[in-house]
Amino acid sequence: MRNNRKIIYLNNYMSTQIATLRNSQNIYSQPANNKILGIKKSLEAAGASVKVLSSGLVNSKSFKWHKRVEEKSNLIDVVYCSILDIPLISTIVSIVFMFFEIRKEHKKKSIDNLIFYNYKPEVAWAAWLAKRIFNIPITIEYEDGYSNIDSVKGFKRVLMKLTEDVVSKNISSAITVNSLLAEKQSVPSVVVRGVTDANLYLMREKHNKSKRSMPIIFYGGGLDKERGIEILLESLKYITKDFKLIITGKGKITIDDPRVDFKGFIDYESMLSYMLDADILIQCQLSQHQFGNSSFPSKVFEYMATGNLIISSEVADIKDFAGDAFYYYQNDDPKQLAKVIIAALNDDSNTHRKIETHKLSVDNLPKNIGDKLIGILKNS
Repeated sequence: MRNNRKIIYLNNYMSTQIATLRNSQNIYSQPANNKILGIKKSLEAAGASVKVLSSGLVNSKSFKWHKRVEEKSNLIDVVYCSILDIPLISTIVSIVFMFFEIRKEHKKKSIDNLIFYNYKPEVAWAAWLAKRIFNIPITIEYEDGYSNIDSVKGFKRVLMKLTEDVVSKNISSAITVNSLLAEKQSVPSVVVRGVTDANLYLMREKHNKSKRSMPIIFYGGGLDKERGIEILLESLKYITKDFKLIITGKGKITIDDPRVDFKGFIDYESMLSYMLDADILIQCQLSQHQFGNSSFPSKVFEYMATGNLIISSEVADIKDFAGDAFYYYQNDDPKQLAKVIIAALNDDSNTHRKIETHKLSVDNLPKNIGDKLIGILKNS
């Protein structure tokens, strides 16, 4: 019998419309949205009822009051809690109003499980209150990378560390993004590195690749140090072959190479179009950085769904996950990456890798992830 558990999911999901309304484009994150959607769809595929509560976080220091908004779309139904756009105060207000929403939902029908996305203060403390006051089992969807990002400093880093130290003592179970984090848990845990978006299969079937005189390589994602963009750009010095390298992402890059076509920050649909059209997709998150050991490159789930070749660094436990479906390079070495790019460009068939990549995509569809998640929640 399929379960009918009532689950409340606390996170920082934000649509482009709400990001514009609340002037929060600077903290808008499509990868985070994708992870949240993947977990929600997986739980629903296993029969659970899932309600998403978002902090609707703001960080523009406008001193504006943003009222509660309920947004419904073909992707997700979500409640954005009320919030006041004042540094630190916004976090406190978010915790309070998110807790009020939990209390209201619990009065309607008892909540079976509460999941919160990472040890972000605005969601973690609301979950902690729910556990302490209503004794609702709480589950962390855990990705420790935030406290290991170089740009997270000062009081923000201290606050995140304090949040994790306190709230982690009250969790009932954990959904971790890699096996390294799972090993550190003292509660029942399950590893969910990501979820395949079934809609990408439909896009892939309808997409006809553009005519090209040379291969197209694609990188889409963060342009900060941890994501390894500097390794990719450095590797180009050791490749003489002709190709087009399309790069998308928020920020700037410095490179004088006519093969590079930097698109900057573009909408998600346009990025997917470039991704589908490419021949080779690159994931270059640093493996020799603490951030890499406590996260997982979620973009590979989008990459896999396209059916294109994938080159990856050996970050976290990605080789255990993907096996020989991907090309790999070691030690964040741009010369090694260059050799692997050349090998991929020279490999015309790649039938085996594409078959293995397809299997990985199917294994990580929502219908195949949902039962794993429900199993851990039932044991909470």
